[in-house]
Amino acid sequence: MLQRFRYRVDTIMGRGAPALIGVLAVLCCLLAALNGLMLVLFAPEGIRPDSAGSSVWAGFLRVLSPTILIRDRGSVPFLAVAVLMAFGGIMLMSTLIPVISAGLQNQLARLRAGRSPVVESDHTVILGWSSQVHVVVAELVEANRSRRRACIAILAEKDRSEMETEIRERVGDLAGTRIVCRTGDPADPQDVSLVSPAQARSVIVLAAEDQRPDFGVIKSLIAVTGTGKEPGTGPLLVAGIEEEQNLAAARLAGGEHCRVVSTQGFIARLLAQSSLQTGLSSVYTELLDFAGHEIYMTHQPELDGRRFDDALSAFRASTVIGLMRQDGRILMNPDGDTRIDADDRIVVISEDDSTIALSDTAPEHIPVPPPPAATFRDEARNVLILGCNRRLGDIVEQLRAHLPAGSRVDVVADAPSPVQELREGLKLSHRQADITRRHVLEDLSVDKYDHVMVLCADDRSPQEADAGTLTTLLNLRDLAERNGHSYTLVTEMADDRNRVLAQAGKPDDLIVSSNILSLRLSQISQNPHLDRIFDDLFAPAGCQIALRPVTDYVPAGRPLTFSTVVRAVRRHGHLAIGHRLAHRIHEAPRYGITLNPDRQRILTYSEEDEVVLLTGSSLIPPG
Repeated sequence: MLQRFRYRVDTIMGRGAPALIGVLAVLCCLLAALNGLMLVLFAPEGIRPDSAGSSVWAGFLRVLSPTILIRDRGSVPFLAVAVLMAFGGIMLMSTLIPVISAGLQNQLARLRAGRSPVVESDHTVILGWSSQVHVVVAELVEANRSRRRACIAILAEKDRSEMETEIRERVGDLAGTRIVCRTGDPADPQDVSLVSPAQARSVIVLAAEDQRPDFGVIKSLIAVTGTGKEPGTGPLLVAGIEEEQNLAAARLAGGEHCRVVSTQGFIARLLAQSSLQTGLSSVYTELLDFAGHEIYMTHQPELDGRRFDDALSAFRASTVIGLMRQDGRILMNPDGDTRIDADDRIVVISEDDSTIALSDTAPEHIPVPPPPAATFRDEARNVLILGCNRRLGDIVEQLRAHLPAGSRVDVVADAPSPVQELREGLKLSHRQADITRRHVLEDLSVDKYDHVMVLCADDRSPQEADAGTLTTLLNLRDLAERNGHSYTLVTEMADDRNRVLAQAGKPDDLIVSSNILSLRLSQISQNPHLDRIFDDLFAPAGCQIALRPVTDYVPAGRPLTFSTVVRAVRRHGHLAIGHRLAHRIHEAPRYGITLNPDRQRILTYSEEDEVVLLTGSSLIPPG
């Protein structure tokens, strides 16, 4: 019997503070009842309660405050029982208070550990922690400025207080967006359920900074889909996959609401295109950054039945670049006679969705004589790639797609190149040498190249890799200044924090880093249709962004409006979406790039200025 009693006690105590508090509360009630009964049976006149209710209340007061005993008078048996009851009250209270204190401390520790569930809806969930998280959070905060009660929930295998402190230090002003951090495994469905992904508007999965990040991303996608109530339902999932061969598995794991970006292919296309055109990376950053001008889709029934070219002059603060049909097809830079249906959405570039509005008046057009037809010869070019990483093969393929026949690509790296054979229409060579050595760069005769690209090594730590990249970059700048070399230069950085160091010496160099991927993931999380548009813009064929001399379309030195430039460019089948002013190319952060300029502002272009174009056209299928 005693053993069974002890077992019962152990079971109750094993249930934690709530069970102990319940047991002690019951004992307090019993002791209060016994005190009341004692007063009714043994208390002398003057102390004895006159009703059952008052006796229970008096007994309860004796349990809470045994010092009432000093006022008692009466027989020895009554006083002896009163003393025993007082000792019982002291023991119960001295036990109850520590139990309550321990329970509160455990609850506070649990809250600090970040294990309480997040009760939110229409929020954004971020799974995982890496150097990208600060960029993603900053972009989401910017996107949420016009939303009330915006919330971002982060789940990662990191201490909650450390995550919150780091975000406050790195992101700064949260502009009303609440950041909720929880500690857990992003690949564990039970831990993922803490941040309520089923009620979220979107879930962003960040890859871990290790050798095989794709496996963790795929497991997190499965964990999110496993928390859904019904198949085919759930939030929008956005993730980046490093290796192309894992894309199919990631899309299968994420389901129909998943948008997966090929990190390797995306960065390779960005590096290749940016290396061939100075200023192009600033254009892409502007489109991907919520702080600048972004791509939106707006429904404008007033344009029903109008031609696409008519829509180009219908907005003053937005630039029209395409149409989205009711069935999900997207027409980028369609034919000017394409009719706009009532259910179509207009694809525009605008500073914010609140600035998208039809203009009350037609834009002023200042007629100018067309310049002489530009003669453009696509001659063979020479490209120098310094460094090697896993994206080199994709970069060479992208260069082969963009460069004219007969072009040459020379790779110089301190590791064997994964791309050895000659490509059709492209001459390829490889030399193994330490590119951080100045004499190696001097022997290369850099002046014979049209474009130079510096790749960041991926077989070492980000800080070590960026240190070597910065050394190579500084040597290239010094050689260019000493010898008067003129070539485009694009540099890849592993850690976005080092981008500031690279830009400090010469800010007009094009620095590309992984934060571009973070910007794209943030954009897609707000509008999944943008994924298809960005894929089309970065593809070798179809609709592309280009920078051309403004004098190819309008004369220099003549006052005119950007509306005039739009009309002049449209005669060639292109769309003008901005310009690059030569006298501002050293001004951070856009380096002369202005997208979506005011249509009515009077401008006077110089011979060195350029216009930012959308060339070609494409039909993007639903997806």
